[in-house]
Amino acid sequence: MSKPFIFSTFMRKEFALYSREYATDQVSIVGEDRLNKTQGGVFLFLHFGSFFLSGVSLISKLGLKYTAIASTENFKIMNQEECKFWKEVHKISNQLYSKEMFLSSDAKTSEILEYLGQGNFLGSALDVAEIGKKHKFGSFTFLHSKIYLQTSPGRLARMAKVPLYGMTIVYNQKTNTHRLHITGPYDSKEVETAIQNILTDMEPLVRHNIDQLFHDVFHLFSLTQLKNHMIAPSPKKKIVSPLAPIKSLKSELPLNFSPRYESQVTSWHPHRDFAYNLIKEHKPKNIVELGVHYGDSYFTFCQACEELELNAMLYGVDHWKGDDQSGYYKEDVFEEVNLYNQEFHSENSTLLRMNFYEASQEFENSTIDLLHIDGSHDYESVQNDFESWLPKMSKGGKVLIHDILVKREDFGVKRFWEEISKAYETQSHLKGFGLGIVNC
Repeated sequence: MSKPFIFSTFMRKEFALYSREYATDQVSIVGEDRLNKTQGGVFLFLHFGSFFLSGVSLISKLGLKYTAIASTENFKIMNQEECKFWKEVHKISNQLYSKEMFLSSDAKTSEILEYLGQGNFLGSALDVAEIGKKHKFGSFTFLHSKIYLQTSPGRLARMAKVPLYGMTIVYNQKTNTHRLHITGPYDSKEVETAIQNILTDMEPLVRHNIDQLFHDVFHLFSLTQLKNHMIAPSPKKKIVSPLAPIKSLKSELPLNFSPRYESQVTSWHPHRDFAYNLIKEHKPKNIVELGVHYGDSYFTFCQACEELELNAMLYGVDHWKGDDQSGYYKEDVFEEVNLYNQEFHSENSTLLRMNFYEASQEFENSTIDLLHIDGSHDYESVQNDFESWLPKMSKGGKVLIHDILVKREDFGVKRFWEEISKAYETQSHLKGFGLGIVNC
């Protein structure tokens, strides 16, 4: 297995030739009885066999609503002929699938979750690494080798509360037919376990048809090859330099930040790049967020610290019940945030499920370097949060206050911000609902 596997010529041509009629006539399906056709789910596959044909077969033979996640980033490094070929394949697939494919570079997580929530099915390769973006990879055993595959497609199923399925299509050159194998269902609550089970079930099929492997996962997904794509806990933490006040912030710094976590609540999304730059320049050691909700801002902080290899500890404080302003919500919000935190940030992130006063007793004075206030938004609550937590701030620390531009009768953040801006050195990020920065 020292030299890369090359996809067979006769298989490659089929990528641009298939149709729903071809799928109906030439594909047989094994494991149809495993599917809950009304619940929806996520099919995971390796780039093996005519994997685009798999989705068309699910539509034409089983009547499923199906599309896939695709990437166009690698087009940038292909020659003109390769690029033209794959663009044609994507065009054909978009015409045959139930809806156009989600592009991993553009699609919002909320859109994919809405699609899955309607009982539809989604296909995704386990091993796509987009050029220039960071990914979370897991280590798995496959054909007696250790390979590294993306786990994010599996997390989509978990977030949507739908099952995972394995999907492998094998071509028989003698009969000119394909056999699509469906395995599962697998519990999406345990993503890495499910992926390992999918790979184990795929193993016999791939082993006996190794010439149909589209590229060599053993080579492409080695640690060496992944170094520019991989985010993993670093065994050696860098010691950050002493903290110092920031005189000014450049909010338009060039950056490589690409959020891995995104909920349907978009109010904090305009501030993510700014927050990444703030952490990059400020290098906080202790970060506390008051009001986590779905976690968009909190996991931005977590991811920034991870990618910048900061020796930082993060604490998210919330009772996860909601309030009159943001609405009340069920236990599943905390469960999803907690699961994501445990899977990706358990080394340096702690969720404190309690009220803000109780949490304040857990911290010594002058120990917090970055505090984000985004809890209740009435004037008295924001004022109390700021004043009760201010003694906890280190010299040169930063307090972020969200929603400083919101004009609502039940919101007092704007008024409070205008008042403290006269007493403290402050900055404002005037995008979205507005983010205020107080220099301590």
